Amino acid sequence: MFASIPQILLLVAHLHLAATAYGQACGCSSVVVPVHVNTLLAKDPTDPFGGLESNATALRRLNETYDIFGVFCAPTEKTAQSIDVIQLLVHGFTYNNEYWSPKTEEFQNQSYTAYACDRGLSTLAIDLVGVGKSTRPTNASDVQYATDSAVVSQLARHLKSASIIPGVQPFNQVIGIGHSAGSVTLIHEAITEAERSPFDGLILTGQLIFQPGELVLSGLVSAREDTPIRWGSLEPNYITEGSRALFYPSDTTLFSPRMLVYDNFTKDVGSVSIVPGISISSLLANYTGPVAKVAGLRDQAICYNTGRCDDLAALTALERVLWPKAKSFEVVLTEGGHCMNLDFLADGAFSAFVKLVKQFAGLQ
Repeated sequence: MFASIPQILLLVAHLHLAATAYGQACGCSSVVVPVHVNTLLAKDPTDPFGGLESNATALRRLNETYDIFGVFCAPTEKTAQSIDVIQLLVHGFTYNNEYWSPKTEEFQNQSYTAYACDRGLSTLAIDLVGVGKSTRPTNASDVQYATDSAVVSQLARHLKSASIIPGVQPFNQVIGIGHSAGSVTLIHEAITEAERSPFDGLILTGQLIFQPGELVLSGLVSAREDTPIRWGSLEPNYITEGSRALFYPSDTTLFSPRMLVYDNFTKDVGSVSIVPGISISSLLANYTGPVAKVAGLRDQAICYNTGRCDDLAALTALERVLWPKAKSFEVVLTEGGHCMNLDFLADGAFSAFVKLVKQFAGLQ
């Protein structure tokens, strides 16, 4: 569905204001990092485990270099922690880097990058392969969790070994923060890399264990049919969401109605291969760093009215089973919805993220 002309004009006005309002506590730069991906993908893009439980005959090799777009933000006043630690921010399905910092003045309180900068922490928010300003393969089936996992792993290594922009030294520690499908990307990386993972901690938001077929996503449509003016040339296996209402609290007083308009207007695409691969979250990871999961009690997809988040101790014990070698593991419950960055309760989630990052990095 297209936005109305008044809505478009309002959003354009907000985007104009963002030139002075966005990242006032930060120095932010757009970056493009070439990343070489050499990995095995499932031949069947609907494989619920993304090829991780497939035999060799069910796999194919992907050997490509992609340009990965990101926004790097660092505090304007340098501190030891801003120099030593960076957060690699991985968006969810049909979102892009703007999930971590909506580019409008009206929604500056929904910017995690600005919140983190105010507390001395640097970030790199990326567009995954096929999304936003990063390379979009012609074949959507090339965009699988294995692809994105290889990208984030290489980026984390790059952040530790090379300057992301001139004048910025490599970082000593990289903490990965994922949202929803972005969390599953980090889980895939933790499974495949295990003790070799370059991440010094993982914060997985908007994500709990799901078995194959347990989570049913409705409202998914071919992107070229949904918005032909933007995506008419894409193959049909690039998909998007008709509405994002499920990602917000059921109580509509807890988020701005204009945020939902903005969210629908700026939505991105994803590959049809990503949806069944959420089941990767039910596989064991021998990752050895610290892990935390952050879920919203008003998350209509995983917590709200499901009963699974009613007993924090039981939930933690259940989720902990799949991380047997993790240095530490905890589940943190906040008051927000699925897209916890985008409602009026975002400060609770942001506070939890920063606390965990500093805890993992030994900054407390």
